[in-house]
Order: sequence, then C-alpha cells, then structure tokens
Amino acid sequence: MERNEKKKSKKPWVGPCILAVATASAVAVAAGAFFMLSRIGEGDQEQTEGRTMKGPDTGGERISRDKFEADPKNYFRTNRLKGPKAAVEAFK
Repeated sequence: MERNEKKKSKKPWVGPCILAVATASAVAVAAGAFFMLSRIGEGDQEQTEGRTMKGPDTGGERISRDKFEADPKNYFRTNRLKGPKAAVEAFK
C-alpha cells in the first residue's frame, strides 16, 4: 500500500449514520432551547380572577365578567372616553 492511499472502511454506512445522529441531536437541542426560552415571560402576565369574558370592542382581551355585569354602563363609558386599553385595565 502506498503512502497517500487511504484504507477504505468495510462499513460505508458509518459516516452517514454519525451525520444523522449529530443532526438529530442539534435539532433536539435547538427545540429544547426554544421551548425553555418561550416559557420565560409567562409568569409576568396578570391573571383576571373569577369568571372572565372577552371585552366588547377590545379585540379579544379578557375582562372580569363579574365587574362587567355589575356596571356595564361604566365599562362602555370608559371604553368610549379613554379607549379600550383603559377599559380593560379598569375591569381586570
């Protein structure tokens, strides 16, 4: 055998197998990192206690149903005068 010739492997599938395992590992690590990072800010969100409903004219924001049913007139007044964000904050 000459000096520059390389010895061929008897198992030609070993290289692609190692590549597949490395790729799968990289994908798993990336998915795990994404999952962990996506959960970071969830504890900071304010939760509305009791029953909730989607506030009228708020684009789906949740408000307290009990507060709304107690004084819907005030909700719509606040929504009209100060805007939907102020109404949602007042009725959380």
